[in-house]
Amino acid sequence: MIYVEVNFCVAPQDRAAAVDCLTKEAPAIRAQSGNRGCRILIDPVADDVVTLLHQWDDLASLDAYRSGPLFAHLGGILRPMMTGAPSTMVYDASLIG
Repeated sequence: MIYVEVNFCVAPQDRAAAVDCLTKEAPAIRAQSGNRGCRILIDPVADDVVTLLHQWDDLASLDAYRSGPLFAHLGGILRPMMTGAPSTMVYDASLIG
């Protein structure tokens, strides 16, 4: 199982729009081949932080999503709102145990 954590900052007045975009597109993300779920989180203290957590069967599924039209579509909406580069961490749980 592959876990992905994406953190990004937006202007506080844009956070609701960023979360709304992700909420609307979450079913399409979950429908991607190999996706086991995604969650949208907001920082309860910092009003400019958004986190997206993904679970994928494998790196091939994640890579297919990243190179596909849905990822490009989301980037086209979210990147203009971002106040800096997103931070992405990828974790491979299959290597444990």
